[in-house]
Amino acid sequence: MPGSVVVTGAAGGIGAAIAARFAKGGHTVVGIDLDGERLRERAASWPGEHVTVEADVTDEERLREACERAARVPGGLRAFVGNAGHARAGASVGYPLPEWERMLAVHLTGCFVGARQAAAHMPDGGAVVLISSVNGQRGFPGRVAYGAAKAGIAGLLKGLATEWAAAGVRVNGIAPGSIETELSAEFLAQGVIDRDAFLDRIPLGRFGRPEEVAELAFFLGTPLSSYVTGTLIPIDGGWLAQGIGS
Repeated sequence: MPGSVVVTGAAGGIGAAIAARFAKGGHTVVGIDLDGERLRERAASWPGEHVTVEADVTDEERLREACERAARVPGGLRAFVGNAGHARAGASVGYPLPEWERMLAVHLTGCFVGARQAAAHMPDGGAVVLISSVNGQRGFPGRVAYGAAKAGIAGLLKGLATEWAAAGVRVNGIAPGSIETELSAEFLAQGVIDRDAFLDRIPLGRFGRPEEVAELAFFLGTPLSSYVTGTLIPIDGGWLAQGIGS
């Protein structure tokens, strides 16, 4: 019996694709997002019956309530996917401190409190999947806050994986590269991302699709990856492997 999965940031982009993939696999999805209306619209398109929670992922009490609901689903809470996030580019010298703090709170603290609430509701073990980024492994001018938060996730998952292994809770991460999402489309429109420059840097010569990230999340969030923990897997078309452009 598949049980349930909690997915944060499930209303759009990669999060919505991940939720849809787990729903297709027979899981009950407990989706969390600030945009409740959009989340409900998305959930209506997923096969099966699901739960939507309008909440800020930094609110640990709401995350606890969501995990409790997921644990009551037949089969129990089997996976948690910490995906919620946002991005704001800007030069570091003038970057507003409240925006820096919000970036860390949503991406890093949100993953931490969500993961530990999920683990507390997995008495028979389960899987935690945290979404990092190639931005956390390479320097990207103008995106230092985002990169720092994503690098923090890479460190977080390794610590949690070793701490929770004895309880049967596996913790892994995904580091997407350039993925075609609403956010990347906005950055392209603003000129933050130069499409041609990015494509020149990707050996596979294209942006990735949210559905491709979702397949990896499903693998890591199910017993298909039963001997994998403490690992951060890039899904970037070869970006990180590229030493020098052709």
